Amino acid sequence: MNINKVTAIFDEFRLKDVEEALIRHGVTGFTLHPVRGRGYYFDSFNENHLIKHIQMEIYAEAEQAREIAQLIVDAAHVNADSEGLVCIVPVNDLIWIHDKRSATDNDFQFHR
Repeated sequence: MNINKVTAIFDEFRLKDVEEALIRHGVTGFTLHPVRGRGYYFDSFNENHLIKHIQMEIYAEAEQAREIAQLIVDAAHVNADSEGLVCIVPVNDLIWIHDKRSATDNDFQFHR
C-alpha cells in the first residue's frame, strides 16, 4: 500500500473554494473538522485569542498527495497572515470497516 494522508488546516471562509477545487479534480472523499487554535496570527478581539479554522483530511495515492496538497494551498490562499498549513504523511495501513479489508492504492485515485 502506498497511501498518504493529506491534512490541511485553513480559514473556514475558504472551505467552499477548497471543496470546489478538489471536486473539479475528482477528489470527492474528505473529512472535515471545525478546529480552533492559535498560531502566528491570533484573534485579539476574542478573550482566549483562538481563531476558527477547518481541518480537512484526505487519503490519496502517495504520488497524488502532493498535487492534492497544492490544490488546497491554491484554493485557500488569500495572501493573509495565518492562512493555515498542509501536511502530507505516509499511512502504514488503512482498513475499510464495511468489508474488513485493507485499502489499496486503487481505492484513492482521482482524475487530473
